[in-house]
Amino acid sequence: MDYDYRTRAGSMHRPPAAASLYPRIGQQPGQHAPPPAARASYHQPGPAPPSSGLGIRVTLKPDYRITPPPQLAPQVTEVPRSTFSFDFDFEKRILAEAEKESQNWSRIIMENQSSKTASSTPSAAPAGDPVMDKYVTLGLPREAVSLAVLNYGDNPIKVREFVKSYNLLREMGFASKNVAEALAMYDNDTDKALAHFLNSSS
Repeated sequence: MDYDYRTRAGSMHRPPAAASLYPRIGQQPGQHAPPPAARASYHQPGPAPPSSGLGIRVTLKPDYRITPPPQLAPQVTEVPRSTFSFDFDFEKRILAEAEKESQNWSRIIMENQSSKTASSTPSAAPAGDPVMDKYVTLGLPREAVSLAVLNYGDNPIKVREFVKSYNLLREMGFASKNVAEALAMYDNDTDKALAHFLNSSS
């Protein structure tokens, strides 16, 4: 629309007629404000046809268009659990030794090797125990079952709870002895045992 503002009558601070296309505050969507009375002698365009719609049409050059993402391989139904066991106690001992003025690294290595051999042979229920064998034949790991039977005896509910919590905390890297003690202390509550480890590490 061409318009010569020099021939416009009235004050210049009034908004143009096109401002009525925008909704006013408190106005419901879909309602249009009534057009203001014609104050100038210029031509007002009629309302736009509804098929064209309001807004701006934008066309992107082919160079700037985003290509669809590549097709990924179908997901594996179940992700295997990690068997990596991180020794947090050993890391704590290394950090504590590093802060000392005179470090004795050979002592830490010897302590770590002796603790590994001690944890590999737990002093729990004997291997030929029929109670323990009953749970092992159900597919539960022998190490966790031996500690569970040692703490709770032949209590199927407690043994299963202990084994589940024990395996979860061992996967997080906590030592076997510490996990067994914490679960016995907190009656197999994994969250409380984990909070105990996190609070004791700080």
